Amino acid sequence: MVQKTYTDKLHVIKLKETPEIQSAYIPPIQSANVLFKFMGQLDYLKEIIKNKAIIPRYYEEKIDYLNIEDLDKVAFPMSCFCDIHLNKLVSHMSNYGQYGIGLSKQWGIRQGIQPIHYINQHSELRKDFSKVFANALETTSKGEFTLYNNYLLHDLFFMKPLDGQMFRDNRYETRNFHDEKEWRFIPNFNGIETDLPMVIDQEQMNYKSYNAYSQGIRKRPELWLNFSYDAIKHIIVSDQNDREELIDYIIEHQIGENDNERYILFSKILVFNELREDW
Repeated sequence: MVQKTYTDKLHVIKLKETPEIQSAYIPPIQSANVLFKFMGQLDYLKEIIKNKAIIPRYYEEKIDYLNIEDLDKVAFPMSCFCDIHLNKLVSHMSNYGQYGIGLSKQWGIRQGIQPIHYINQHSELRKDFSKVFANALETTSKGEFTLYNNYLLHDLFFMKPLDGQMFRDNRYETRNFHDEKEWRFIPNFNGIETDLPMVIDQEQMNYKSYNAYSQGIRKRPELWLNFSYDAIKHIIVSDQNDREELIDYIIEHQIGENDNERYILFSKILVFNELREDW
């Protein structure tokens, strides 16, 4: 069996490469059985369905809750989902848009999509992380990058405070993040030759930079989150006009392998304005 070895000051740790874990999926009771991705325009939804993929974008995350000197935000590529039941989506959609795609949670787990770790900024856990991360930044500046530094950065990508400020539409908004029940996909850059940064430099952190690098990801399909049509559980549009437009788009572009697959896609389209009447 192939082994990978990492050495630290004390001993050698051997990590065995084990086969993929095959475990039975246990459907949730308290949370949704679907991961929703929402957006503000029907054209974005059309592109996702046509590509059978969600393309990550670079987003800014405030990390001032860590209380690390001279470091209050970070930007990296991601695609975000919410784990919220259909009948509780109204407030979430008011923030992120009335167009969405709901994908099977079982599929999402197999793709490695990860629930966010929400952090209480007053907790000892946050204080400990801040100390270790600040130390990692110092050693990195001295050229002593280690496996542990990489782990800490990766851990940061899946952390968020219980509440705080979010940069959206060129302004900051105060949110209760815990209500969003976020799951996150971050593309894996390992083994890929690219000039795209995993983390954008502090001097380049602005909307134009985020958009430019995001366009770079659009040209690299190996960094996209791909899915098959059978992973789709729901497609949400704003009104009946949108539904008809999306159906026409699917027919015009011959999306799907055959008519039967297209009819199944049609059946998954839900109209938000009609659903809201029953919520």
